[in-house]
Amino acid sequence: MRADAARNRQRIFAEACHAVAEGETAVTLNELARRCGVGVGTVYRVFPTQRAMREAVFEESVRALLSAAAEAETRPDPADALIDFLDTALTAALDRPGLMDVLITGDDETESLHQAKIDLATAVSRLLARLDPAPALTGENLLKLLCGLIHAVGEHPEERRPAATAGYLALLRTGLTPPPGGTSAHRR
Repeated sequence: MRADAARNRQRIFAEACHAVAEGETAVTLNELARRCGVGVGTVYRVFPTQRAMREAVFEESVRALLSAAAEAETRPDPADALIDFLDTALTAALDRPGLMDVLITGDDETESLHQAKIDLATAVSRLLARLDPAPALTGENLLKLLCGLIHAVGEHPEERRPAATAGYLALLRTGLTPPPGGTSAHRR
């Protein structure tokens, strides 16, 4: 790749990341070209569609969550590890509007994002399997449940979000990890 083409590619990707970080998840490829001072064709060579642009931007966040899940697997207390991972995922999704939409969408344009999502769901399933008793819930389903938590936390005023997050995660932990000797509603 020519040096100028590589610089353009990097500038286009950086501007796409900036736009998404600012909450502009629907920025058009034409607008991206205008902001970068390049032709529309140059942008389309980097991102064939607006959706491919969003996926490329969010793939880094999905991979960061995958790393967080892998780190959680090394922790000795499975319940604490799972809840800490979910807290990390919740915070990441609140900080990156549109991330959860990308996570729960089943039809991806880019194979690398699709594989990262499969890997993440598998890692979350392994976190769930470490619980005793293990809930009858897949990693994919827990990530979808997390979307509901994101919406619920997002409905709170900014100053109350940390308390809301803690409360929802405590409730989720209670549902996923019943007290020793207690009955488990998800095992019936």
